[in-house]
Amino acid sequence: MPVYNGAEHVREAMDSVLRQTFDDFEFLIIDDASSDATPEILQQCGDPRIRVIRNKERLRLANALNLGLDEARGELVARMDADDRCQPRRLEKQVLHLEQNPSLGVCGSWIRKFGAENFVDNNYPVGASRVKAFALFNTPFAHPSVMVRRSLLAKHGLRFDVSYYPTEDYELWSRALECFDGDNVPEVLLDYRVHGKSMTGADWNNMDQQAARINGTLLNRLGMNTDEATTRFHRDLGMSRIPASKEAVSRAESWLLSLIRANEQRLVYDDVSLRVVIGDFWFRNCMNASSVGTWLIENFYRSELTRLCGVTARRKGLLFLSVCRRGFIRTRSVK
Repeated sequence: MPVYNGAEHVREAMDSVLRQTFDDFEFLIIDDASSDATPEILQQCGDPRIRVIRNKERLRLANALNLGLDEARGELVARMDADDRCQPRRLEKQVLHLEQNPSLGVCGSWIRKFGAENFVDNNYPVGASRVKAFALFNTPFAHPSVMVRRSLLAKHGLRFDVSYYPTEDYELWSRALECFDGDNVPEVLLDYRVHGKSMTGADWNNMDQQAARINGTLLNRLGMNTDEATTRFHRDLGMSRIPASKEAVSRAESWLLSLIRANEQRLVYDDVSLRVVIGDFWFRNCMNASSVGTWLIENFYRSELTRLCGVTARRKGLLFLSVCRRGFIRTRSVK
């Protein structure tokens, strides 16, 4: 667990780790040259499982994480942020999942956001083939929820790349999933705090740029030699934020179909899993573009992409209702 000036929440985060039902672990905390009361708080905890490494100068997150991997002694290494909270059985359930699935090198979980937002669950993809396919669009793991096999990271020379801040985790998973499987426990095992200190506007802009850079690398593996504008559009698809226009929806449909065709030639991803993932992003983006009106419903229902991805009748109905709420369709009142 890296921490920098985390005095406000670090004690709560520590307590959530120390109260785990699985208690056979070393709790390695990297104090990244904190200048607030963090060092004193860490010193006050006398639990023998805690080992604190204090940096004399600030290394920042990616370097602090690499230091943690170097210093870790266990085979399984769980990530944690100093302002989040583990559910009591987090470690127990992730250890069990990794033990039962020896092909897995990384295991995350679903998370629950709290703090500045009301409690909102974020469900990440489940199943190794879907996790890999999802990574073509966005990070398939909530970073502070992951547990990794340290030996596999070392075997494949996998470390966090500082040049990809603040998406160094996504970049690592994009390489790691070429070497071994990853999965998520389909259960909320981490409470993820959202607050004003989490990310600045500049950080968000940089995240978009770096994530698009990762997208470009993955698209190249699929044989899609993209320019900057296309890669940015793909990034927008992965964030479900394409413009609400006929032109953008048509472009999204064409682009997503081209990904399916390219994979049929390259076989980079499991075909069924890729179609499921693409179907999810197709549906989400159309839902967010429901202000386009009735044309959207007609196009979505008739789309070859909708058919190829096996979009369910329920989702078709949800899109219909979303357009209705926008006032484009008048439903007959029931007397």
